[in-house]
Order: sequence, then C-alpha cells, then structure tokens
Amino acid sequence: MHVCAADDAISWLVIGCSLGRGAADRWSDLDLAMGVSDEDFDAAVTKVRHLVDGLGDLVESYQHKIPGLTTAHERIFAQYADRCQVDLVVFRDSEPVGSVRDLVVLYDPRARVVPVAEHHRVTPQQVREWAFGAWCAVADLGKYLRRRSWWEALDRLAEARGQLWRLWAALLGVPNPQYGLTSILDFAPERVPAAMASTVSDLDPGRLLAAARSLARQLTALGERLPPDLREAIPAAMARYVTSDLADIAAAGQRA
Repeated sequence: MHVCAADDAISWLVIGCSLGRGAADRWSDLDLAMGVSDEDFDAAVTKVRHLVDGLGDLVESYQHKIPGLTTAHERIFAQYADRCQVDLVVFRDSEPVGSVRDLVVLYDPRARVVPVAEHHRVTPQQVREWAFGAWCAVADLGKYLRRRSWWEALDRLAEARGQLWRLWAALLGVPNPQYGLTSILDFAPERVPAAMASTVSDLDPGRLLAAARSLARQLTALGERLPPDLREAIPAAMARYVTSDLADIAAAGQRA
C-alpha cells in the first residue's frame, strides 16, 4: 500500500469477490477497484497500468471499458507467468462509491468506501430481464434448429443457460444473483440444481432440442416457485409461445 500512499492521485483501493470473502484459492484472481484523481484521469490510469504491469512476471495486459458500465472508468487486466491475474477497475475519485458487499479496504484515508454485509433483494425488473433474455435465446435456438445452423443453436443454448443460472441464484437466495453460476458456486455449491446437467448439449440437433426443452421446463417451473411479486414479472406469454414452438419442432422431427 506504500505505492498508494506515495501517489496523491490515488484515493482508495479495495479488493473483493473471493478474496474479499476470504474464500479464495491459489487460482483466484485479484479483483480490485481503485479511485484516482479526476485531474488528468487518463494520465493517472496510464501510470496505474504501468504499476500493474510491474507487479510480477507479466505475460500481457489489456485495458478497456466494461460494456454497459456508464460510470467513467478503465478496466486493466493483467496475466502473469505464475498464473496470477489482476483484474482492476479504475474510477474517477469524484464518482460516488456507495456501499459495496464483500470488500476489503486496502487503502482509503478519507473513508470513501463503505463495505456492507447485507445483500439487496432481487427486483422484479431484474427477474423480467433475465427470464425474457432466456426465453428470447431459446426462441432463437428454435429458429436456428429450423435453419440447421447447429453452431448458432448451441450458442443460444449457452446464452439461455446463463440467464437461467441467474434465476436459479435468485430462487436460492444467494448474494449477487446477477453473476449466476459463479454466485451459486461461491455461496451454495451444494445446492447446484442437478437438472441443469440436462441443459448441456453438443452439435447433435436432437440433443440440442432436448436440452432446449429441458431448459424451457426449468424456466417455467422456476418461475412458478418465485415469490408472488417476482412471479408476476415472468413473461408468461413468451414462455407459452416458445414452449409450443419447441414442441412443434419435436413433432416435426418425429414425422420426418
């Protein structure tokens, strides 16, 4: 932390995720966030990247903006030869930090960062976004099966599964359900739904369809198990339409 204290441009530094929770292993990356002075932000980020590059035997580093994150920031990712990884997001110091879960404050002389223990409840808006995203992906999968475009169908199956993991995380009540499978494995690994194995497929069209139909059944059943306010956010009409469409594909395959 002497580097932070020696540089007036650095306001705070925190570490989170598995290391923040004390659940890391030797393969865990270092998930860090840093606040730097607004003045000449770009120059400060360049300096920080040089610091990150020098932390170990660097293989290569990469700098970019995170899609969808509107707050002024830069993400710096670095891979080192000993398999260690640093994933650092640098923010302008003027941006509000707020209260964040699972953080360990490494440097914060002005007490800008406030770690919290509780997690926020999933909102109906989040549930609708995840469920609609899953159903849209399954609808696309059906389209690609009809086109005999197996690779695209497989890609959409993976997208739908990712959204379903978020809904499972919400139902299981684990923190940070937006991270889906990662959050389930972090907080409730013994509760990974066994049925999710049936949503995995290769490029075989019959197995793709079977996986999609299993995923659709889980989406429907899971929606019915959510609390009433979240259940109302489920796109029921879309669910009925896509489920029927998959049944039509299966029936057509049986007639062929």
